[in-house]
Amino acid sequence: MTMAAGGNRIPVTSGLTFRQAAVTLVIVLLLGLIAAIIELASELRVMRGEIRQQTMATLNLVRGPAAEAAYQFNDELAGRVVGGLFANREIQQVALRDNFGGVIAQREREAVSDPGPVINRLFGGITDYAIELHHGTGVTAEEHVGYLEVTLAESEIASSFMERGVVIVLVGLAKALIISALVVLIFYFMITRPLLRLHSAIGRIDPNHPGQWPRPSMRYHDRDELGQIVAGLDDLMHNFQRVLAQRDKAHDENARLGAELDVSRRIQQILLPSTAELDEIHELDIATYMEPAEEVGGDYYDILRHDQGVRIGIGDVTGHGLESGVVMLMTQSAVRTTLASREADMSRVMEVLNNTIYNNVQRMGSGKNLTLALLDYESAEGNGPERGQLRISGQHETVIVVRSDGRVEIIDTDELGFPIGLVEEVVQFVNETRLTLQRDDVVVLYTDGITEAADEQHGLYGHDRLVEIIVAHHGESAEAIKDAIIADVKRHMGTQTLYDDLTLVVLKQN
Repeated sequence: MTMAAGGNRIPVTSGLTFRQAAVTLVIVLLLGLIAAIIELASELRVMRGEIRQQTMATLNLVRGPAAEAAYQFNDELAGRVVGGLFANREIQQVALRDNFGGVIAQREREAVSDPGPVINRLFGGITDYAIELHHGTGVTAEEHVGYLEVTLAESEIASSFMERGVVIVLVGLAKALIISALVVLIFYFMITRPLLRLHSAIGRIDPNHPGQWPRPSMRYHDRDELGQIVAGLDDLMHNFQRVLAQRDKAHDENARLGAELDVSRRIQQILLPSTAELDEIHELDIATYMEPAEEVGGDYYDILRHDQGVRIGIGDVTGHGLESGVVMLMTQSAVRTTLASREADMSRVMEVLNNTIYNNVQRMGSGKNLTLALLDYESAEGNGPERGQLRISGQHETVIVVRSDGRVEIIDTDELGFPIGLVEEVVQFVNETRLTLQRDDVVVLYTDGITEAADEQHGLYGHDRLVEIIVAHHGESAEAIKDAIIADVKRHMGTQTLYDDLTLVVLKQN
């Protein structure tokens, strides 16, 4: 077992040095095997040539005595010639024949088993030799007197070849082992050991202070790839250190902003009308809903009771988040201020609101503005069918009115005002419209987060679907109508993320 940086034990067989040695050894052995095969093939070719040459040289050496023995039919001389040749262990059979094919002398070793097709293929073509014997010298014409035949033993030739082959293979293996050892040692000192030092240094890095990592000294590697790796890793560790410092700073800043957002969200929720406040308004059945897309929403609504009736406001600040939430709180405060000053003229109210929001937004250096509609409700006197009056002013989404008999009236507010805080003067754009309410008439106010709520295929909820759901439930209480709308919007959205604030106000004439 070897010890890795950080205390993790690495099995020897999984270590870089062992695997490098194993791979090197396998490669060198394969190359050595290929080289040995090539050398054996060359040795086989040389050996075949040597056997032919030596055998023919031996036969030519005894040609004279063999011819004399054949010419004289001298059995004793023939026996000495054949015996001399037969002394060579590689010779299987020797025969001295006369010119009629008769055997004068012959020697043959005991039959051996067939050496096999491989040996036959390697040495079969060099085992049989025969030379003609002639007698006569000088002016006398040479006379053909017989033949000298020799057959070599394939098994003996193969044995000799195998001995030489074993030597070649063993020498090749020795070379392979020596080369492998040298390569492993060279790679270990040049690459493996520096990598192990780098690995050890990386294992000792403090995650909280990566810039202070124990950078290893790479002697002789300053300008090669290992040196570049260490230099690059050093730069990376210092960059990590800077990122960690920025992360800690951002974490602290996010914690501070989170606390501020939480305070803003709480203030926003506290300033919304409570259920108890709404229950005190006996003339109207009122239900409200607000769901911000972020921690602080940019939608505004408020319901304020005053001596003459009820003032209802709904608006939508551009964007959402903290800045939009701040503008929303400004609007809520300004609307309450105008109500406290008993200002009833809607043009004057809108002028004061616009001046306040516009000046504050300019001071903030923000481009925020909002659509805003204000509705003033007054209860009708007497026992007639008319139960209340609504004055509507300001530009926002349409006001949806569903009468008790199911008839639908859509009040477009585009001509009733101008976005608040966008320009310095809006009084010339402000108009007012009036609406008479009878028992069980329903008025619905909303922000575009309702109609523009998207499903998974980016299809919008839409104005027509909103009207349909209101008509379907207009005979129910304001709370039931509100719940039906929100449930249908959520059903339409499915798992889609909420990208805009959802705000809904439902009024029903009692």
